[in-house]
Amino acid sequence: MTDAADGPLDGVIVMTNGQEAEWSNHRSGMDIQFGVSGDLSGSSEVFMTRQKIPPGMYSTPHWHVNCETAIYILQGPVVMAYGEQLEHVHECESGDFLYVPPRAIHQISNPREDRDAEVVLCRNAAEEIVAEVDIPGAPGCSAAE
Repeated sequence: MTDAADGPLDGVIVMTNGQEAEWSNHRSGMDIQFGVSGDLSGSSEVFMTRQKIPPGMYSTPHWHVNCETAIYILQGPVVMAYGEQLEHVHECESGDFLYVPPRAIHQISNPREDRDAEVVLCRNAAEEIVAEVDIPGAPGCSAAE
């Protein structure tokens, strides 16, 4: 197959069977199954993972310096707090999609105490650059004054 504008297409890289791919413990406390990244596939502009968010877990408030993020909720609920002080809160259910623009402060959490939440996450950069934010009084942050 060829595209007159770009030349021949070189094919498709088929990755590891997701059912057999290893799970890694991420610095955030989530279990992550890496699917597509610079290291795994040589991707320069796409990153894709499947993530398990443990019961009651909150990520630290943060923003992504270099990328947008799209999230599909496989097993909800998942709570996304966002805004300068995490003042906006949206509860997502299984089957929902989320979009997080670059530089948007956000915090994802699993409000359930009895099971993991699970998401598929994609970014438009093979490697993310994260800036964590201390929002006094927010879970995982310093105490409110």
